[in-house]
Amino acid sequence: MIRDAHKTVVGAIEAALWRTGVRTGSSLLIGLSGGADSVALTYVLVELRERMGLEISAAHLNHRIRGAESDRDEDFVRRMCARLGIELIVERADGLDASTSSANLEERARDARREFLLRVTDRIQADFVALGHHRDDQAETVLMRLMRGAGAAGMAAMAERGPGRLIRPMLSLSRAEIRDYLGARGISFVEDSSNSSRDILRNRIRAELIPMLERDYAPGLGERLVELAGEMRSLDDLVTAIAARELDAMRVGGGALDVSGFGAINRAVQPAAIRLYLAEWMGSLRRISRAHIEAVRALILEGGPSNSIDLPGGWRAAREYNLFRLVNAHERKARAPAFSAAIAADGITIIEAVGFKFEASTIAAADASMPDGLSVAMFDADKIADTGLVARNFMNGDRIHPMGMRGTRKVQDVFVDRKLPRARREGFPVVTVGDAIAWIPGLARADCALVTKATETVLRVEASEIAA
Repeated sequence: MIRDAHKTVVGAIEAALWRTGVRTGSSLLIGLSGGADSVALTYVLVELRERMGLEISAAHLNHRIRGAESDRDEDFVRRMCARLGIELIVERADGLDASTSSANLEERARDARREFLLRVTDRIQADFVALGHHRDDQAETVLMRLMRGAGAAGMAAMAERGPGRLIRPMLSLSRAEIRDYLGARGISFVEDSSNSSRDILRNRIRAELIPMLERDYAPGLGERLVELAGEMRSLDDLVTAIAARELDAMRVGGGALDVSGFGAINRAVQPAAIRLYLAEWMGSLRRISRAHIEAVRALILEGGPSNSIDLPGGWRAAREYNLFRLVNAHERKARAPAFSAAIAADGITIIEAVGFKFEASTIAAADASMPDGLSVAMFDADKIADTGLVARNFMNGDRIHPMGMRGTRKVQDVFVDRKLPRARREGFPVVTVGDAIAWIPGLARADCALVTKATETVLRVEASEIAA
């Protein structure tokens, strides 16, 4: 019995390490709480250390939520790691108020622990962060997400590898198998008293809901939930790969997406593309629910020319004409800088503040050819000799006299007609000759300093956006 328990757990973890990309010489940081699962993982990794040539260290965050019990856990892992010859990094958390609601406190503690582990991983340059989640945790997670209305991605629950450098080498093992291993080897661990609190939803699912469902309605439900997670993981991997290709095809620079063809994308792929984009900009999808994803999808498909919705963490999803982008709170508050720059008659003028470049050259009229778009403008050099060209930011009240039109138009109206996103208007450059706006790069050309048959020398200017 002792040998069987040992062989089962060690064999399962070793196989999982190879599946997740751990190889000879890999360095692993163990998230060590002192509980049964992380302790078992630590002992197995110590056993495999020499065989697989692993470098092992551990990290423990004392949340300081359970008072003396939290300090007891810290003392336990310190003594354990000293006995096993493992480097241990310990940190004590501040700012976790134990008087807040259990659900909120649990989430904040989990976030603090993950942030701590990733920070330590970067500091010591570990290849992987090994966590002690097991098969029963997976079943509980699937059921919790099902109750909250998760889609395929949420039902995929936890992966053996990812996101990032996280690995979970015990997902194929049950809680009972892990406890049998510890008991067979006489290994001690600490119990977290909060695991028995019925105020925490996961504890009620573990202790009450799953046992009741397995007893009265669905024997073996836990196993089927784990199998469902595996199937959803494979499905989500396929859909995500397709979504990544669709997302790349929509990119237009500056972090924006051209969503004019979004409706033609398969309905199952649309939410996956949105999740990828949100995760890319927000860093993670924590606190992003299925309802948020659906709200963004509706904004892209049905939103007007200038609509937006707020998302958790101070982010806003904005649809402006055929462009879609995310804006964070800091960016929303920041105003485009005021600027005014003379455009060199020969050479390159860069306005870094708004990401624009002007490339100019002076040529004989006989050598000049008509521009094929509004990103290039030609000026009679003699007509602007006294003033030159100046690029400045757009200001409310600006007007332009477009070629071929009577009277003037508001530059604001030109922006609207040409579907320039609102967020770009304030910092968008206009090019002036004296007090008159002669050119809005890419959008409009005024009847100012035009090239005629009498022109002898031409100033050719090409405008382009550059990466910020």
